[in-house]
Parts: sequence; structure tokens; C-alpha cells
Amino acid sequence: MIRYTITALIALMAFSLKAQLTEEDNTHVLDKERGAPIFELKAGVEVYSFEPEEGWYRIRREVFVDAGVVDKDGIIAKDTELLNADDEVIGRTITEVKVVEGKQINKARGKRAYQAIIEGYLFKTKLADGTAPEDWVSRILENKNRTQQVEEFNELYETYEFEERKFDEFTVRVMRENHKNIAKEKDFRLIIVFRGETPYGIITNDHNNVSASKVKLRGEEDSFTILYFYKPPAAQQELIENTILYTYLAL
Repeated sequence: MIRYTITALIALMAFSLKAQLTEEDNTHVLDKERGAPIFELKAGVEVYSFEPEEGWYRIRREVFVDAGVVDKDGIIAKDTELLNADDEVIGRTITEVKVVEGKQINKARGKRAYQAIIEGYLFKTKLADGTAPEDWVSRILENKNRTQQVEEFNELYETYEFEERKFDEFTVRVMRENHKNIAKEKDFRLIIVFRGETPYGIITNDHNNVSASKVKLRGEEDSFTILYFYKPPAAQQELIENTILYTYLAL
């Protein structure tokens, strides 16, 4: 059951950073904290990051490589280019890299490729400040200039490849939990519900909190947090919590 708090002002600043962007070109990802580099990523590459320990993040990234460079033990060869889903180069292996999770796939013209999750460690200074999407949304919500706010949301959608869908009077934009695993259907990480161009509510998953002022209603259930910026009528609340939310949970 969702537990609610009615409030006119709420600030939630304890972010659980689960997606961030690399800060600079040739960012070296290490095999352990203070360890040796095993692969590198270009600037602005999105990674999934776990809770930090003393400034160090264990990170994951989905990559695609030629199937021929992965051996039977799931090890990617040294000096292999790492591609994203659009076949763009996002980095390379520095040494042999053990795959966390992977599978062979078929691409255009019968080309055999390998989809993999690889992981390593980055110090906090190697990740761009303020690029966690919840942090980004929090800043946008504090901008009272509606035109600028729309532009900033559009930049966010492009950076993190948000999906868009209509639900009655609402437009919903959704970010999935990417780069954690290779499952085809991924849970949502962030759902932003709009009425027109005005943010109406936000749902976060896995305790990834957004801070916002003038929240009218806040609800929690398990790992979900729901913020409403307007007091929702019963029908709209049911639509958001029983239809929209569960549409974006992986089965």
C-alpha cells in the first residue's frame, strides 16, 4: 500500500546515483579500487553506478563487440573497440576483460556480434558532476522560466534516451534502468508525467530521489517514490499509480 505525505515544501537531497556520464576522453576504468586500468571510455558515455564507497564507484556499461574477440570463457580480447547499440565507438579494452553477462546476437547482413555487460571501478572525479538524471531533473524543476525548462527537459531526454507515450490527458516520458544488465525488458528508473508542458508528477524507482519544492502529495511503496505537483483527483491518481507505473515494470 502506498503511504502518503501531504506537504507544501519538500526537499529530498540524498541521491542514490545510478546513472552518470564520464567526465573526459580516455577515462580509465580500473579492475578494483586504486587498481590497474582494464578498459577506457570516451567522454560523455553513460554508465550504471552502484553506491559509492569512499569516493569509488563500481560501474557497469553495456557494450557490443565482434563475436570473434570473445573466447569461450566470456573474456573480451585486449585492444578491442567497444561499441554502443548504434555501432558507435565508445571506448576500448586495455587488457583482457571478463564479461559480467553476455550473449551472441545476429546483426545486419548476418554479422555475428556479442552483447555484453562489463564492469570496473571509477573514482568520483572521473564522473561528471550533476549528471545523475534525478539531480538533473531537480535542477530543471527549480527553473521558473517555462521556455528554458522545456529546453532543459529536451536535453535530458536526448542524453538518456527517454521514451514517450500518451495516457489520456497526460504525456509520459520514461527513462529505463540501462547498462545494469542485458535483459530486453528493463524496469523504469524515472517516469515524468506532464499535463501539456507542465510537470504533473514524477515516479522514481530503487530509491533514486528527486528534490522539488511545492510538492502537494508524496507517496512511497517498496522502492517507488511518487511526487505530485498538483493534488490529483482520484481518477488521475489511479491512472498514474495503477496503469502508468506498472506499464514500465519489466515482467
